Amino acid sequence: MEMKNKCMEAAGKVGYALLGVLSGMISVMGYYPFVPAFFASCCLDQRRNLLLYIGMFTGMGFFMPLGATVKYLFVVLVLGIAIRFYRWANRRCSGWTAGLIAGLVVAAMNCSGMLFTGLDKRELILGILEGMSVFGITVILHYLLHMCSELVESRVLEKPEEELPQLRRPAGGRMHAFAEAVDGLSVAFAAMGQRTQMSGHESVAVLEREITTKLCAGCSGCTVCWNEKTNVLSAKIQRMLRAVMEHSTKEEILNRNYVEDCPLYSGMVEEAIRAFSRMELNEAWYKRLRENRLVIAEQLDAMAGMLQEFGMEEKCLDAKSRMLLARIRFEVKERGLEAEEVHIYEDTEKRRCIRAVVRSKWGGGIPAKNYLKALERATGQALRLQKDARSILTQEKTAITAYEDTCFYAMSAVSAKPKDGVSISGDNFSLFTSEDGKYHICLSDGMGSGPEANRESDMVVELMEKFMEAGFPRETAIRMMNSTMVLKGENASFSTMDFAVLDLYTGELELTKIGAAASFIRHRQKVSCVVNDSLPAGADAKEIQEPARSKLSNGDFLVMVTDGVLEYLHVRNPEEKIAEMISEIRTDNAGALAQTLMERVMLFTGGHALDDMTIIVTGIWEK
Repeated sequence: MEMKNKCMEAAGKVGYALLGVLSGMISVMGYYPFVPAFFASCCLDQRRNLLLYIGMFTGMGFFMPLGATVKYLFVVLVLGIAIRFYRWANRRCSGWTAGLIAGLVVAAMNCSGMLFTGLDKRELILGILEGMSVFGITVILHYLLHMCSELVESRVLEKPEEELPQLRRPAGGRMHAFAEAVDGLSVAFAAMGQRTQMSGHESVAVLEREITTKLCAGCSGCTVCWNEKTNVLSAKIQRMLRAVMEHSTKEEILNRNYVEDCPLYSGMVEEAIRAFSRMELNEAWYKRLRENRLVIAEQLDAMAGMLQEFGMEEKCLDAKSRMLLARIRFEVKERGLEAEEVHIYEDTEKRRCIRAVVRSKWGGGIPAKNYLKALERATGQALRLQKDARSILTQEKTAITAYEDTCFYAMSAVSAKPKDGVSISGDNFSLFTSEDGKYHICLSDGMGSGPEANRESDMVVELMEKFMEAGFPRETAIRMMNSTMVLKGENASFSTMDFAVLDLYTGELELTKIGAAASFIRHRQKVSCVVNDSLPAGADAKEIQEPARSKLSNGDFLVMVTDGVLEYLHVRNPEEKIAEMISEIRTDNAGALAQTLMERVMLFTGGHALDDMTIIVTGIWEK
């Protein structure tokens, strides 16, 4: 590979030397505009070398008159100094700027020469026209030389398609194997959680064997009691044990005297109560263990789904986009930047992203928006940079990803009041946009109010935000969060959750409710209500219903509330009342809608917050 690069570099130098000879051969009405234009282009592309100078001087010496040779040697000298000075002062020099400098230098040289030979109107016009032609030829040559160089290099260094860098491994590779392994673990844990519980008859039989083994075996009257009366005595003991299992008191069981004439009856009852209590405790622990195993199986199943999702290949389009890659490098260089390792990818939804390592070419700080403008000019479409992209680019190499820009933007406003007499609200929320162009709204209401409820709801919101930012699919993130809350919920403290995912490319909304209050969608002045009856987060690992789906358009609003907003309106149908309030508020401002709605709700509660109250209003608009 190193030898190939050296051969390419040598061939490039020879090629530019031959072009230098050719530039001195082309004459237009006694002028040679290709000489300064070609030299200016070589200055921008940093192609100046000994062979280039030899080629240019050879062409000028053999094919140009002596006077023209002297003139254009001086032009080349001034032009090289001017471009270098401009680049030093501005940290950049585009083809348009270099063309303008070359045109001005040539026009000035022509006009200054006429001061000594006498002004001639025709020659003055031709001199100015030569300057203008040099300007245009420089811009065109700079673009053509760059594009040809990029395309030739990409052809020579072209990799097979299977060797192109992929953002994700193919589904048939190691990621798919990991997913299958995790899925196998999920099945194993689910099988361990399916332990069959003993029936009541089996439990009685176990207790009977334990009691008779301990008490009857050591009794001197054992042979008398069990001789020829086994079935009768066993039935009496089983009736006594069923009374124990029905949680009858010790006194009641003793008074009923299920086993007559037994000297150890009192001890038998005490031993039966102790054994049954121990069995109950063991069964409770086994039940909890089964639930935990099923929850872990649920999490492993979610992980397997996520790995399968990650295993889906995102295609690298470099082989099909050579011209676009060359344009990108050209536009980036025009703004004083340098892009390396530029790759174009397409995801499963046919949306493209551009990844590159970018740095300032001549030092100093250049705004990252200049890089974005270069990409937009090259691709002809609106783009956006990744969220954590640096705002200023220096000579330090920085990896930056640019995505297709979204068609919509969303803005949210929140109005919240804690319960009267409580300083901390039990409600929590989170608003964030992921790299895939989806806007997330998470609203959670902890059970009760105060710090404990706040901690519970904060955990729900934080888990969802972390899972989504880590790249989990929506359904997987919800299942993981819910099963985590099941494992934690030893104090039977649960939280509701409203989770909305708004696709800013299409306007499609997915609203998942886990024990949450109704939400409302305002389309123009029509308001629809979204309800979903389900258990709170942490109550059941499998109790997750399908999300409600809708499509929002320009100017629509999504209103999400906690149950404290609805429960104390003191009307027959609080959902209808809230929908009526939303339709009556004439505003296109999310903040004004949230604040006004809270004020109207407070009118119904007499100005008191009888529970934590939170309203989140999200509006969507076209860009």
